[in-house]
Amino acid sequence: MYDFDRVVDRRGTACVKWDVKDLFGLGPEDSLIPMWIADMDFPVLPQVAEALEARCRHPLFGYNIPTPGSLPALCGWYERRHGWRFTPEEVVCGIGVVTVLRFVIEALTSPGDGILVFSPIYDPFYAVVRNTGRSLVDLPMDVDNEGRYTVDLDRMEDALKGGVKALILCNPHNPAGKVWSRTELDAIASLCARYGVYILSDEVHGDIVMEGYHYTPMGLMPQIQDKLVVFTAISKTFNLAGLHQSAMIVPNRALRAKVDGALKSAWIMGANALAFPAMEAAYTHGDAWVDELNAYLTGNARYVAGQCAAHMPKVKLARHEGTFLMWLDLRCLGMGSDELTVVLGRDFGLGLGNGAHYGSQCDGFMRMNIACPRTTLEQGVQALRACCSQRG
Repeated sequence: MYDFDRVVDRRGTACVKWDVKDLFGLGPEDSLIPMWIADMDFPVLPQVAEALEARCRHPLFGYNIPTPGSLPALCGWYERRHGWRFTPEEVVCGIGVVTVLRFVIEALTSPGDGILVFSPIYDPFYAVVRNTGRSLVDLPMDVDNEGRYTVDLDRMEDALKGGVKALILCNPHNPAGKVWSRTELDAIASLCARYGVYILSDEVHGDIVMEGYHYTPMGLMPQIQDKLVVFTAISKTFNLAGLHQSAMIVPNRALRAKVDGALKSAWIMGANALAFPAMEAAYTHGDAWVDELNAYLTGNARYVAGQCAAHMPKVKLARHEGTFLMWLDLRCLGMGSDELTVVLGRDFGLGLGNGAHYGSQCDGFMRMNIACPRTTLEQGVQALRACCSQRG
């Protein structure tokens, strides 16, 4: 029904993904197949475009509140697709997830407090911990021979005993592409509840899962309800990062008041006038689009895995379960991630995400965004093959 093979030219639209090239040793006029920053090259859901067009036909764009249907649409989406029932009253609206995460950390913890992350992890998490004067507690995940990442619960408990006040969780996990099982989430939630640790769970990738896997919201874990903030957004699921919308689901009333107060103290009252109509349309009409998107991305992931197995056997892939971001171990090429970023871009016209940003143990890894038409993906993989052939 939806055409994910359609190629849309984004060049010259002030697009970070396609118009920023200096990171890769290239000039503005050089060619690049960009598979780095986390947005998709697919046109948005038609009903979202229609909702935005309708709003733009009104000539005024003053201060706004959520559209009447936006928060009920969010609640309905999570209940029917993920089995999590919450009310509009439990939702706090914000702008970008990283921005509101910073204010939540400041509201719930104190300078010097330990904040736990499971690395490799989305790199802005490191920044918000350090920039708020908190102490980063980094627990590297284990990875087996099949590329499956897991957390050592004994080491996690040791960290919690050391005085950790909050865990920033990425569910599903960026960049490892891991979809946490209900059993894993239950164990993590139980440990945090035992030691009185907040869980700040970034779940913006929750709707993007590969065939055979299932996303479980942390909100379904009853033992952590009093210390839980779940962050979600239309940015990843519906390719609307430019609207700077996010929502936090905070089940506990007192905790919600702290979170809401922290945002209002900074005059952050919610997203912009275009974000709420887009949010309402996406969560009302997006089911079939997301289902087809996931099927397409599953095919893309299988293509990459097949090409690596057949032509680049030294490249190691994390087991890809969710998100549209694949995690590649390219240490076989004998270069660190900084050098790989430039060599792949300058010499082979391929832009991948610098893996060293995601953890001190990740030098030589790269992140590949597979949310693009198959023809674009094929070009990117062929460029990677050429690099492996010449440099491997």
